[in-house]
Amino acid sequence: MLIGRAALYFDEVARKGALRRAADSLHIAPSAIDRQILQLEEDLGTQLFERTPSGMRMTAAGELLIDGVRRWRRDLLRIRSEIDNLVGLRRGTVAVGLVEGAIEFIAAAASSFQQRYPAIEFRMEVCGAQGVIDQILAGEVDVGVTFNPPNNPTIRLDRTMIYRLGLVTRPDHPLAGQASVALSDCAKYPLVIPAENLSLRRVLDLAWAKHVGGIPRAAAEADSIGLIKALVMRGFGIGWLTAFDAISEIEAGDLAFIPLDHEKIELSTLSIVSASGRTLSVPASLMIQHLSEAMEDQGVPTV
Repeated sequence: MLIGRAALYFDEVARKGALRRAADSLHIAPSAIDRQILQLEEDLGTQLFERTPSGMRMTAAGELLIDGVRRWRRDLLRIRSEIDNLVGLRRGTVAVGLVEGAIEFIAAAASSFQQRYPAIEFRMEVCGAQGVIDQILAGEVDVGVTFNPPNNPTIRLDRTMIYRLGLVTRPDHPLAGQASVALSDCAKYPLVIPAENLSLRRVLDLAWAKHVGGIPRAAAEADSIGLIKALVMRGFGIGWLTAFDAISEIEAGDLAFIPLDHEKIELSTLSIVSASGRTLSVPASLMIQHLSEAMEDQGVPTV
């Protein structure tokens, strides 16, 4: 191993916040991990963790070291994938952070990617839109797929799909057969709207204030796209999403999507993101290329 056990153990304790949890994760006795940490502290001449009753908390020196250790691990993975590339192999691991609304898109893209590169493994984590950005910046994932990313010079936008907000209804709903719908036409129906932690909520609030006035009065507010769809399919009300959020339900005929007819409503975007200035591994680069191709096949505008 090019990175020693002490560094690996140190990283795991930092992630888990306790010796016992790190030991369970690594399937190693806590005493063995503690010895490596103590030896590391002796070699460096400083304490790396504060031992508290609730666990292990990194000191300032520990924070400095963990940044270096994780950078070394990322660089090693990248170099190994580049070596594999030189000898004609395509293997390794790619870590992907994604928002809940991109699950179906990622599942389909990962399936076709796996058929093309069967030796490349995935690690995937679902979180909120800002959580994806935070993971990218912290180096916890290689590739992010998120809604409406911020204009941030540390984030590289590799490809973006553009979607318009609309409503989803049951196929037997009175609005289901319309080509488009105005916000004012929706006010008389029970609304199922995204919670404030979902990026679509801000788009809806701004549009509602401009075209209807005030804020939308919701019969239900949900912080999960899956829950919004489930409530709508049960007849609870009409939901506010993009067509991208309900691809399989629309294709199966379980939900209908009706776009809003207000031209100046802010568009929603889904972007593939990575860290600016960070050299990506071969698997991560291949995944970004594959996701970009998959976005272009969706039949919506891309940039």
